[in-house]
Amino acid sequence: MRFTVRLFFFWVSVFLIFYLAVIGVVYLFWRIHIDFWQAALVFFLVGIIPPGVITAYFFRRLDYMESEKRDPPPFTGQKKACFQFKARTTHPFDEVLQRIDRQWIISFSDRKNRVLKFRTDARMQSWGVGGYLSMTDDGTVEVIVYPIHPASKREEVMLNQLLRMMASVLKN
Repeated sequence: MRFTVRLFFFWVSVFLIFYLAVIGVVYLFWRIHIDFWQAALVFFLVGIIPPGVITAYFFRRLDYMESEKRDPPPFTGQKKACFQFKARTTHPFDEVLQRIDRQWIISFSDRKNRVLKFRTDARMQSWGVGGYLSMTDDGTVEVIVYPIHPASKREEVMLNQLLRMMASVLKN
């Protein structure tokens, strides 16, 4: 299941739990009965449409991570860095893939073209960071990281930290 669909279902479930708690409290204190159709309509308006709007707002960035597009992302707020990777084995891209897999979530990899997409974990207070990595034959690794929420100051700090961490991962 795609990350965007899982994210949508996560937000719908959060809204559903909150909605059921509110209905329970209203029933306990005021003994107000709510018809099933009224409750379903209100949940659709309050519990499904807002998560759909949130997911649609971030859909392009989230969907790029799992797509098979090999071009670097053209997103605002992105940062770029190049590193020289010295492989210990005869398969340098596999070595990079393994190192990235230890630290982040890999959402797409293409060994033939030496392209890798990764992301950090999305949480309630931070949407996380997406990343694109491509490797040339001479061992140069180009890394582009971009925030899921481009106006977030917190994610801008995360971009800088991720690039520093990427430098240490690729140099060891």
